[in-house]
Amino acid sequence: MKNIIKLLAVMIAAVMTLSLFAACSKSPADSTTGAATTAEPAKTTDTDKATEPDTTDEPATEPDNTTEPEETTAAPEVKLYDVYRWDFNDANDLGWVSSNMTDVSAMEDGTMKLTVKGGDPNITTKRLAATIDCDNVEYITIRIKNMTDSYSAQLFINTTDSPGPSESYSYKFEWEFADEDAEWEELEIDTLDINGWTGTLKSLRLDYTDGSEGEAYIDYIALQTTDESKTGVVTEELVDPRAGKELLYKWDMTTLTAEDLYLSSQDKDEDTEAEEGEDEEKEDPRWRFSGGVEDAYVENGHFVIKIGAIDPFFVTPKLTTPFDCSAVSAIVIKACNKTDMSLGQFFFTCEGTEDFSEAGSARFSFEKQGVDNEEWEEIVINPKDSALWEGQLEYIRIDPSEAHEGFTLIDSIELWGSAE
Repeated sequence: MKNIIKLLAVMIAAVMTLSLFAACSKSPADSTTGAATTAEPAKTTDTDKATEPDTTDEPATEPDNTTEPEETTAAPEVKLYDVYRWDFNDANDLGWVSSNMTDVSAMEDGTMKLTVKGGDPNITTKRLAATIDCDNVEYITIRIKNMTDSYSAQLFINTTDSPGPSESYSYKFEWEFADEDAEWEELEIDTLDINGWTGTLKSLRLDYTDGSEGEAYIDYIALQTTDESKTGVVTEELVDPRAGKELLYKWDMTTLTAEDLYLSSQDKDEDTEAEEGEDEEKEDPRWRFSGGVEDAYVENGHFVIKIGAIDPFFVTPKLTTPFDCSAVSAIVIKACNKTDMSLGQFFFTCEGTEDFSEAGSARFSFEKQGVDNEEWEEIVINPKDSALWEGQLEYIRIDPSEAHEGFTLIDSIELWGSAE
């Protein structure tokens, strides 16, 4: 019995020894019980070190989660094409004239020089050499060196649909430079920003500065489009409106006498009465002159208008021969301009028209000017440039100059057209 017990004790001890040995030989990673442990990193051999970069001395870096910005393609530059351009290469005809307090001259390098002579200086186009549809013009581009003392500028338009110059049909802007050391700059005006830019263009006026001194040089002024097919497109080339027509009526002003004239500046009492009785004034058979005309008389076979103040003009007597506007294609004024301004203006009224207006007018310009000028010119006006040229013609008004002093000589005014 004791032997059996000893045998069992030996067997139990052997089993326990085997169990203990098995437990000690297991890897912690093979155990499914107990606390979680982290395995030691595998050791590397010398070969491994030679092939892997050593980063032990480099600071730890965070992963770069930023994304590279997508490459963008710059918008292509818009190419502009000329519909009409003033490049000032012809010194004899710059296409623009002084309309107030500006001396306009041509430079040898093909630029137009503007010299300020006083307040509110501006320039205006002469009659355009082509008929231009405003719808064909997207931009007005001006290249200028502004050496005046002001950045401010303003562009006035005059079209068949938007008669001007008028604040309503203008665009204010500023130059980049305004000093004696100014650089050349190019300004593009989007015509969509100009109120009234519609119809047929009649003229432009540029108030290039609101300063009181300085000079400006303009390299070119261009009417431009983005549509290459409209390059140089005009509806028609200008022709003399007298072509194929006949002389319908003529006022020979060299035959006028003092009895034929009513000078408001010489008769204030009668002027007051006329203002109180406008109907009687309109029926007055005499030629009427504004207060801007200091005197009017015939001398050396010419009719002389002496200008002495702002807004000089004269009005014809009421036409005794009825003419429908549709029959008249041209008004021709034979004149000599001895003022320092080149611009003039033609007005008219028709039956039922209350008074003279910008809409019922057309601007013109002289080729020559100045006190020493002796050249006579024929100013040919196409009245159909006006939006109101219709009905029976009654009165014509001529503003011979926008100057405030000087003389204008006028020999005759003619109506040309078709008698049928």
